[in-house]
Amino acid sequence: MKSMTGYARAEGRIGDRLCVVEIKTVNHRFLDIFLKTPKSLAPLELSLKKYLGTKISRGRVDATIQMENGAGNNARVSLNLPLAKEYYKLINKLKEDLSLQENISLQHLVSLQDVLVVEKTEDNVSQEEEITVILEQALGSLNTMREAEGEVLKQDLKQRITNIGRLVSDIEASASGLTNAYREKILKRFQDLNAPFTLDEPRFLTEVFLLAERADITEEIVRAKSHLKQCQELLGVADAIGRKFDFTLQEINREVNTMSAKASDAKVSQAVIEIKSDLEKMREQVQNVE
Repeated sequence: MKSMTGYARAEGRIGDRLCVVEIKTVNHRFLDIFLKTPKSLAPLELSLKKYLGTKISRGRVDATIQMENGAGNNARVSLNLPLAKEYYKLINKLKEDLSLQENISLQHLVSLQDVLVVEKTEDNVSQEEEITVILEQALGSLNTMREAEGEVLKQDLKQRITNIGRLVSDIEASASGLTNAYREKILKRFQDLNAPFTLDEPRFLTEVFLLAERADITEEIVRAKSHLKQCQELLGVADAIGRKFDFTLQEINREVNTMSAKASDAKVSQAVIEIKSDLEKMREQVQNVE
């Protein structure tokens, strides 16, 4: 199980240039990849994003690939000869008009704007395999970090699943005596009334049975146990489980709400409160599970 939060950096040389890959991931409902590359890698951007998508299943992914300057020449210098001649002609005319004797030096000419043009050049880096190797190194470090945090989340979820399972068993034990509890409760109320007529025992038992039937939570308990078992099984799956886990927790929450509504019993209500507290904490944790 992996957390969706992580950071990794990897670097390697491609020719005489240093390639640096950084990947940062945070939680997100779906997979959302943002990749920033230099212009020289623009043709590879789509395939690199697809590659990232095969390695990460869920979360917001911010990846940056940088190509640092190598030892070679990454700039081109050109001479704008027509402009230099125009400068020279105008400067000579200015000398004549002002009767100046100063010589026009080469240093002076080349320092004039746009006579020498310096252009940065981008290498057309097409070594996709080499870049992918560095990307894979970063992903390896990222997964190591995400798996370490995922293991912490996994142990916490396991503990809460066990605790909820115990509470559901307590509810089941309490529910088994609800019929007798209803009988005693109704009988006591009848006796407190001091009614001037005798109790119709068959009718009384029928009413108790109907009340117990309406308050029966056996189905909810069975479903809750089944969902808890699914949660345990999901923790052992080597795949993205976050969304499935979140859905299963919602189903458990629905079942315990029904238990609380149907079984008007203090012990059941107290157990439901504790279960809902654990479920809320689990849902918060699962929001960061891939």
